[in-house]
Amino acid sequence: MFGVTARNTTTTCTRSGRSSTALAIRLYSTERHSSLAAKVWVLTNGDPIDTLKTTRVATTLGIPFEIKHAVPTGTWLSEAVRRPFRSIRTLLSKTHTPSGTLQHIQDALATDLPQIVIAGSEEALPGLLETKMVSCGQTMAVYLGYPKTKLSNIDALVLSRLDQMRLRTLGPGRAVLENATSTLLPFSGGLAPTDAPASTTDTLAVCIGRGMEPAGFRLLTRDVDALAEGLLRIPARVRVLLPRTIHKGIKRMVNSRLISRLQAADSLGSVEILDYALGTHHPSPADVIAAASHVIATADNVSMVALAVALQRPVYVAGEERTTDILRSYYHALETRNLVRRFYPRGSKYDYMLMADIDGEVDELSIIRSHDPWAKYDAQADLDAIASFIQQRYKQFRL
Repeated sequence: MFGVTARNTTTTCTRSGRSSTALAIRLYSTERHSSLAAKVWVLTNGDPIDTLKTTRVATTLGIPFEIKHAVPTGTWLSEAVRRPFRSIRTLLSKTHTPSGTLQHIQDALATDLPQIVIAGSEEALPGLLETKMVSCGQTMAVYLGYPKTKLSNIDALVLSRLDQMRLRTLGPGRAVLENATSTLLPFSGGLAPTDAPASTTDTLAVCIGRGMEPAGFRLLTRDVDALAEGLLRIPARVRVLLPRTIHKGIKRMVNSRLISRLQAADSLGSVEILDYALGTHHPSPADVIAAASHVIATADNVSMVALAVALQRPVYVAGEERTTDILRSYYHALETRNLVRRFYPRGSKYDYMLMADIDGEVDELSIIRSHDPWAKYDAQADLDAIASFIQQRYKQFRL
């Protein structure tokens, strides 16, 4: 399915990438075309969540893949700081140290370029576009998410319902794209195990976000305080997951107003802090969430909400009542499908909202109303649809 077919053409692509005509019509020499390797490059920023989703797609495609680590520049760096690292030499360097020129790397890798390159993070996006450029447009670019570039630069886009809602604000037609497929959740790569034993102890996985979700939420002091007060009322083991990239001001706030309070009240050693910015010695977030009895995520952490739902864990969103605009509508859509609930634990400030006519068992982590049973999200169906779409786009791409 992913075999290479040479075209009968004598037009060549300039190695500097300056021939816009050649890039636009995707023409280059037969020798260059036939040299594309039958494999996939997976570009990752080093975050275990990003690595999970990109490698999951590559594995499902059924052809060999190689993981290439993008430079961990972080989302809080300015464009001027990021620009010097946007070299394919930097992307492929084992030491992540820029050296050499693009011309040199283009020459060295001319016979080793992949048929498909996959990325799913902002940090890896420059490498995705540059790999396509170096191949003269012959490597198919796949991006998981909403890229910060012209959408036509990507050959196969995998968007979530939230991404589509963002696009609709730009115009009704923007959400209907020939080069895109969509899923309800941002694709996370998580798949619910078929034979997972039920958790015998109450373990809360508390997932903290980066501090801001542009679709409609910013983590404030009051949100962290409310989360801490709620967690202190729950007799359970707590594992706090801090993301690999987080603004230092947000991290200080979380450390002082959440983690320090939990640790001060912990006399049994039941609070564990997993800071993924400190290295890779921690268990993967997917394993932590899969082993948890309940998952609590701040409203800005949409990716972890998606991962927990894909793993079919009970998911509670902290701070959802303060979301606005698109994000509020999106979480409402997930709530109506019984995939998430608001984090309103018993004994918290939300007790006054408890309805007296609730029938049946009350959810102690979301007490304001009665709930229908948790729905089980079929992440495997999403993965199959994504793989099928990429294969279909690849056939069209090679015509």
